[in-house]
Amino acid sequence: MTQASKIKKTATPDPVQTAQDTETAARTALQALLRTALPDLNLDVREAANVHELSAALTRAHEAWGLGLRHVQHEVRTEDGGTLGLYADGARVGSAQDAPEVLASAYATMQALDADGLSSWPVLPEGHRFTLEAGTRQIRVLVEDGRDFESHWTPHTGGLHFRTGRRGDDLWVEAFRAALGRDLVQDAAWEVVERIKDRALRRELQRRAEEKGILGAVLGARGEAVEASMRRSPGLHFTVSAAVMHSTARTLEAWKSLQKEAVAALEATQKAQVDRLVELLGRTGR
Repeated sequence: MTQASKIKKTATPDPVQTAQDTETAARTALQALLRTALPDLNLDVREAANVHELSAALTRAHEAWGLGLRHVQHEVRTEDGGTLGLYADGARVGSAQDAPEVLASAYATMQALDADGLSSWPVLPEGHRFTLEAGTRQIRVLVEDGRDFESHWTPHTGGLHFRTGRRGDDLWVEAFRAALGRDLVQDAAWEVVERIKDRALRRELQRRAEEKGILGAVLGARGEAVEASMRRSPGLHFTVSAAVMHSTARTLEAWKSLQKEAVAALEATQKAQVDRLVELLGRTGR
């Protein structure tokens, strides 16, 4: 046996298999990102990406994230090597496997927020926006008419804002209430403390909270693992701040129903966000 035959040859990676593995990892990462807004979404990570379905899911996710980018065409594209790229109006935003904070920062550069943190971007092209008058006379005429329209944001109680419009046969109502990641984490941390049955431990955490904040107290008790998990969690960087409801009806009653449905959906989803963070804070590091 020659010396060369004794040397173990290194297998050459199969480029096809490598691309498939990369795409599977990308689909898994994309599913985690989209589930922040679409918790019931279930992608088959074993099969090739259907980019049309993924693009539609990304569009629905943007409705829930409330970043004010509904006027943008969102796409998912399969790139060389199996990577899934995220695009906005044809421009690459990043890849599905980018860290959530990196993607969040990229989308943030596209926002145009007013002094109240509301999007200044119109959903429809400029020239179609106006302020809704009090009462229902104006909105009844708009809803029953066939022309496209869009309103400016209208404030309501409980920190809610609404805007409404129509494009073609699609009548929509958007309910918005900002949900910042840091605020959700604070709420979740207090919820974790309140659920602790050991009164001595609960009092100790409350005492620590006076010194370094409730989140610092909980993280100190749970260990470094929970802090690392939270930094990697898409749900900390992509929160649900909006709910958009659609209808093809042209009646005032349908519009009122859309408002109610949007508020109910937003409240339920924002509560679920806190519950997921409570689970993360309570589980990790035990």
